[in-house]
Amino acid sequence: MPDHQGNIRYIKPDFRLLREEGYYPVDMHLHTTHSDGLTRIPELIKYASRHDIGFSITDHNEISGSLCAISNRSDRLIIPGTELETLEGPHLLFYFYTPEDMQEFFKDFSRERSKKRPGLMENLPVMECLDLAKPFSGLRIAAHPFGYFGINRGVLKCAEKQMLPGVLDNIDGIEVICGGMIKSLNERAISYAGEHDIPFTGGSDAHILSDVGNVITAVQAETVEEFLDGIKKRKNLVIGKPGGYMSRGATAGVIAWSFVPYSLSMLGAHYSVQKRRTSHLVSLYRHKVAGFQKKKEKWP
Repeated sequence: MPDHQGNIRYIKPDFRLLREEGYYPVDMHLHTTHSDGLTRIPELIKYASRHDIGFSITDHNEISGSLCAISNRSDRLIIPGTELETLEGPHLLFYFYTPEDMQEFFKDFSRERSKKRPGLMENLPVMECLDLAKPFSGLRIAAHPFGYFGINRGVLKCAEKQMLPGVLDNIDGIEVICGGMIKSLNERAISYAGEHDIPFTGGSDAHILSDVGNVITAVQAETVEEFLDGIKKRKNLVIGKPGGYMSRGATAGVIAWSFVPYSLSMLGAHYSVQKRRTSHLVSLYRHKVAGFQKKKEKWP
């Protein structure tokens, strides 16, 4: 049984002390205005510089925020990443060694997604998302694996229900501390990592700037390659815990509000598709009626 005692700490991270010990602290799970967060890229970079930390922007089904931050040429360590929502419910975190690999992966993902139902951005199945990432160097991580209560947003929660056969053989690791989860669910993830020889990460799941850095993954590294290699070799630390009730309430409000324009756009897309289908059916009906009338006119 692997011993992660000391490598996963449910306490507030001390960035200064970690840097003194040669670790680079990185928040590996956060959202910006490019998806459902309120954090703007320039503000995030300034915040990260002020606190001497790195980050990975994992916007939902989007990489534009990550690319924007990387192109800013900041001196911060920025891990190319994204968080995908899936058809069955679980969320998956993907981290890449290069932004080029992330772009190629996202191109494949977007192409397959658009095939499902043109005009509607339907989520892909878990296994299809994982398979699409196989050709690329990186990490496929189960986000908040036991979340949430009442809905299936975690891979391990679905695996317990036998909803996803074979999925555990295709993930590279799990998120052991997620700032958006309550303590008991994080503790279940920590216990799972302690019983299995798998890589583990942690991140704040921040949707507002003040939550960034609540949970970090730390590796003795200075480059993206060294950092991700350190996680694969289980030479990393995960330190942190969720913010207070006020912070979580603010985040919940941001997430809820972000779904308003998204829901409206989805309704619009549904309406457009349904309108086209209805028009097509009406056209077919009229064509058949016209054909029937012509036949009727020829009758003696």
